Amino acid sequence: MASQAEFETLVGEIAQLSNAIREGGLIDSEKLKAEFATQFKALTDLQAQQKLEEAPDRRVPGALVGPNGEVLSKSNRYHGMLKNFEQAGSSRYGATKVKPVDLWMAHNLIKSAHALMPKLVNAPSDDLDMAIKAMTAEGTGTGAEIVPTDMATQLWDDMYLASRIIGLMQPINMTSNPFEMPLGLGRPTWRKGKERTRTTTSDSSTQKVTLTATELVADQEWSYTLNEDAVVALMPAMRANLALSGGEAMDAFALNADSTLASSGNINSDDAAPDADSYYLSEGQDGIRHQWLVDNTAQNFDAGGDALVDGDITSTLGKMDKYATDPSKLAILTDVSTYLGGFLKLDTVTTIDKFGPSAVVLSGQLGSYRGVPIVLSESYNKAEADGKQSSIPAANTLGGFTAMNRAMWTVGFMRDLLIEVDRDVRARTYIMVSSFRQAIAAHGTRSTAKHTAGCRNILV
Repeated sequence: MASQAEFETLVGEIAQLSNAIREGGLIDSEKLKAEFATQFKALTDLQAQQKLEEAPDRRVPGALVGPNGEVLSKSNRYHGMLKNFEQAGSSRYGATKVKPVDLWMAHNLIKSAHALMPKLVNAPSDDLDMAIKAMTAEGTGTGAEIVPTDMATQLWDDMYLASRIIGLMQPINMTSNPFEMPLGLGRPTWRKGKERTRTTTSDSSTQKVTLTATELVADQEWSYTLNEDAVVALMPAMRANLALSGGEAMDAFALNADSTLASSGNINSDDAAPDADSYYLSEGQDGIRHQWLVDNTAQNFDAGGDALVDGDITSTLGKMDKYATDPSKLAILTDVSTYLGGFLKLDTVTTIDKFGPSAVVLSGQLGSYRGVPIVLSESYNKAEADGKQSSIPAANTLGGFTAMNRAMWTVGFMRDLLIEVDRDVRARTYIMVSSFRQAIAAHGTRSTAKHTAGCRNILV
């Protein structure tokens, strides 16, 4: 478990780097920027892991009761683990904290691998089979509190908890694809009333939100020589890694989604056609950056290739009109280089040395500008002068940021996490395939919406 000392050490190192950059004129040092980015990612990952570890463990009622009501034998190698699941919701496997979902995932992986290659991988042991049956609805008298679908939900919750940008928006569980949110959820306009006279109805077109899901998929490889003890031991680390990477994938899609599959025009690959399986190729609405870069270019502010100044930020926020009146509803999304090369040099920014350990929260906040939180994302990358990214990394040298009203964006999920197992005979590995279906949508008509604005062409 992440200790307070680890947090304080990383926070101190980041504060020292910030001060060195801010006061020592080292702002052009790519090495220093890279070190800062590494430390920041380590800190947010550490905090995310602590949040995952501190999430309430779900007890497994009747975990020691077998499928026919018999008590799980003490000779079962997982007896002690299930006893701890029943009493505390988690157990220890050496120095590793194991949750019921870890044992369930290990069983499913081994079972699926055995079905694919029975001569190479042994079936789950009778002990593991009995343990899984005892803590799911297959066991008589165990209750239905923890069943396979619930275990997948726990892992899904971990991924959502690890995200930084997704947590800023309103989540919706989609019951169809596409999914149209009820019109009454928009912000109504209040007018003077008069007896026996109908008032003007709020414009429903500004309230309607349509969500269309895009599938995001990740593969993880395991050797043909799967061993039950090794899988059980490694599964907690694999689950944590899946949660952290899954949270970042959610954020990246929300930020960068763009359906353009052409030789030019995609904000992530402006001068070459993106690969057909690029994560950002949306099946529905485009993402947050696309809103001001393409949909409503009036919300686009050009910093002129100069260093960031207060006027750039206030001008960008000014484009948001009434949507920027309440700082608590806003967020500024940016990359590490723009933070170091721009925001950090402004006297109006409250930085980590002022905030202390509370500066870096799970959303990735490292400071605030006049009360608006600054959220750093590793998926927000440097770009060309027009704010779009070239397919040639060396051409992306300029910074930028996005200001958004969080209440005016909705993220939807048509399907939560699905885990499947396949094999690659050429690589002689098993592949654990994880996938989910996500949608992002802006409120109102995108071509005229003012709730999101951005600044580009910043010297960093």
